[in-house]
Amino acid sequence: MTLTLTSISLSVLGVLLFAYLIRLVSRRKILLSYSLLWILLSLLLVFFPLFPEPVYSLARLFGIELPSNFIFILAIIILLLISLSLSIIASKQTAYSKTLVQEIALINKEIEEMKKDKD
Repeated sequence: MTLTLTSISLSVLGVLLFAYLIRLVSRRKILLSYSLLWILLSLLLVFFPLFPEPVYSLARLFGIELPSNFIFILAIIILLLISLSLSIIASKQTAYSKTLVQEIALINKEIEEMKKDKD
C-alpha cells in the first residue's frame, strides 16, 4: 500500500475534524448525541484513505463498479441521516416551543384574573 499526498491529506483533515468535534462537545457547544454522525464521518475520513481495501470490498459487495462511487453514495447517505436528525430535532423544538407559549398564555391569563380579583 502506497500512501499518496491525497490520502494523507484526507486523513489529516479527518483527524482535525475529529479533534474539532471533540472540542465542541467538551465546551458544550454541541451535544454529543448531535455530533455522533459527524464523528462517524470524521473517523471514516481518517481510515478510508489509509486502509482502502474495505472500501473496495464493500463496493464489490454492493455491486458498485468504482470505489469512488461507493464513497459518494456513503457520503450522501450520511448527509441525509444528518439532515433527517436535524429535521427531527427541529420538529421536537417546535412542539416544545408551542407548549411553552400555551403555558405562558395560561399563566398570563391567571395573573390577569388575580389582578382583577384583587381590585
